[in-house]
Amino acid sequence: MSGMRQCLPAAVLIVLSLAGCGDAPSEHAVASTPKADAPAAAAQPVPASRPSVHITQVRADRLAFDPAKKESVTIRFNIDRTADVDLMVYDGRDRLVRRVEGTELAPGEHALTWDGRDFRSRPVPPEAYVYTIAAITAQGQRVTHDLTDLTGGEPLTAKDPRWDPATGQVHYVLDRPARVNIRFGLQEGGPYLRTLIDWVPRAAGAQSEPWDGWDASRVLPLAKHPTLLTGVMAYSLPANALLVGPRVGRVTFAALPEEGRREQAHKGPKRMYFHADQPLDTRGDVSTSLTIDGPGKQDAQGRWIVSGRVPVRLHVAEADRARVLSRRFEPVFFVDGTFAFENEVGFLPMTWHWDTSTVNAGEHFVTVNVRGYEGNFGAATLKVWVQHPTKPAMQKDRENVAEGEP
Repeated sequence: MSGMRQCLPAAVLIVLSLAGCGDAPSEHAVASTPKADAPAAAAQPVPASRPSVHITQVRADRLAFDPAKKESVTIRFNIDRTADVDLMVYDGRDRLVRRVEGTELAPGEHALTWDGRDFRSRPVPPEAYVYTIAAITAQGQRVTHDLTDLTGGEPLTAKDPRWDPATGQVHYVLDRPARVNIRFGLQEGGPYLRTLIDWVPRAAGAQSEPWDGWDASRVLPLAKHPTLLTGVMAYSLPANALLVGPRVGRVTFAALPEEGRREQAHKGPKRMYFHADQPLDTRGDVSTSLTIDGPGKQDAQGRWIVSGRVPVRLHVAEADRARVLSRRFEPVFFVDGTFAFENEVGFLPMTWHWDTSTVNAGEHFVTVNVRGYEGNFGAATLKVWVQHPTKPAMQKDRENVAEGEP
């Protein structure tokens, strides 16, 4: 696999229209009272041969709101016959968060309001959610208006991405609400060194993300590195997405039961390196670290003192191990930002035996990249001090080898 080109791809901006948007809401719209309810399985779809209620002109009065500020969102819609209507809200795993009911609504325009709480009246974590409208007539005819699988998920090009070391901010512009991933690495072909944000939701417009300038292991100061690359990847949120609460730095989920999952439309075969196709709870990068295997010591600056052939052990966090192994990965090692070793088929646990005689004595940085076959990455860096053996010690090593000793 190639280096930073895989980490920092370009993308094509896809502009999606808000399906179902219509004229401004009527002043005579009827608002129903939100009512919490535990998740329930969806009713059976209406047979095609039977007439059903039609749901049209679905639109939200806002795309973002903060329940902590007593804000809520109102979803307006039209129906052409009397029906019970449910506003269903789901999280990024398609788990039902809340159902707001409208009972025996007459034909015409109506509205249902969500206050940003789950079915137990707890505030939901700040995140992106999607809503659907389901209507059922007295005869049991049911239809659902759901744009989740029909819109969104397309790559976006973030405009003018740039790192400003003076302010400690990464700046970029989004044309559409999106999920965003930001990674840092070195020159083309060099290692990836840090994931700043990992597919978190962001609104459209100018964005700024704070960064302390350090790599993932906090051993490399990168803020003013001359070959630093900043990669911003994004894909659009569905047209029925809602951004709830303040901006967050990581994906967070509420404690919700498995029941009541949203029924997904068929999307076709899974695409490699297409992040929107992966489940959100396993979409992110993996936690990785490096250690020196066996006995060793560190100096006052935390550098491992090494010489000869050094066993460098790759670790992946226990929470990520099963995912990394099931999706396959390549471990790639770099020394001082230059490629040193790659194993096409990764396995765990894994130790790379680094021959330090290939570098000068002094301080060096060993970096590993875990490159998943579906676009997930991990990075870690180890700071070492290489000491080359003295001439008498080297002569002794040669004698040991001649005598068959290790």
